[in-house]
Amino acid sequence: MRDGREAYSYCPHCRAEMQERFVFGRNRRVCAGCGFVHFIDPKVGAAVLVEQDGKVILVRRAVVPALGSWCLPSGFVEYDEAPDEAARRECLEETGLQVQLTGLLEVSQYLNDSRGPGIVILYRGQVVGGNLRPGDDASEVAFFGPDELPDDIAFASNRRALALWQEETRPSGH
Repeated sequence: MRDGREAYSYCPHCRAEMQERFVFGRNRRVCAGCGFVHFIDPKVGAAVLVEQDGKVILVRRAVVPALGSWCLPSGFVEYDEAPDEAARRECLEETGLQVQLTGLLEVSQYLNDSRGPGIVILYRGQVVGGNLRPGDDASEVAFFGPDELPDDIAFASNRRALALWQEETRPSGH
């Protein structure tokens, strides 16, 4: 698994060789020439749990990781956008649906992605427009009831969110 340290062998500012040094409480890559410190920052993802008529929307992944598995509409936050904008954008790109975010569900960390560690910000949302169709990195899109969820759900954060949603939506006594 990548940890981000291999990103800089040479300084992106002065091109001097980067060295391993103990700074700011841990070992980090530091430029021997200008002192630039390479901080290893996590990727930030945004996802949205969209509910309509007692069902939740899921997309089947058309790309790795988790190719062929189902997940909530999600993706990485671009450097120039807010996480809530990213969640709405990703939902539109993957499902064809415009959503209004109605709340924050969870912020969690992941460590088991081959692209490196990250943080996912998971929102709740409701459909406000658009036409249902798979797009971007989704091969299928569908709504599922609490007892209809597929077995192959990608990503621990999605499994936790969907389990919570199932508990919330089931009538008491079931």
